[in-house]
Amino acid sequence: MEKSHVLKILKSVFNDPVGDDSAWSAYENFVDLFMQEHEETTDYLCRVVELNRVQRLTFRTKFAERGYELTPNQLNQYIFLLMLALNTYSELLNR
Repeated sequence: MEKSHVLKILKSVFNDPVGDDSAWSAYENFVDLFMQEHEETTDYLCRVVELNRVQRLTFRTKFAERGYELTPNQLNQYIFLLMLALNTYSELLNR
């Protein structure tokens, strides 16, 4: 998926989207992780997508303990970008 398309989707879904460079970098990194086809990593990322509200709070807390503060909105956006990357990976596999 092209950068402009990813950013357009993100901005259409979220108010106050994360910065363009940060969003695109995260998306590209997620796609790269999927393309490595490391089963444990892929399974972990898929579990992140499925986190409920309480689990996301715990996830945010773990990030904060490592020095990466995210608002709930930012975390949701990165998870959304993860979902877009998973979709891109799936499409590439089915070609």
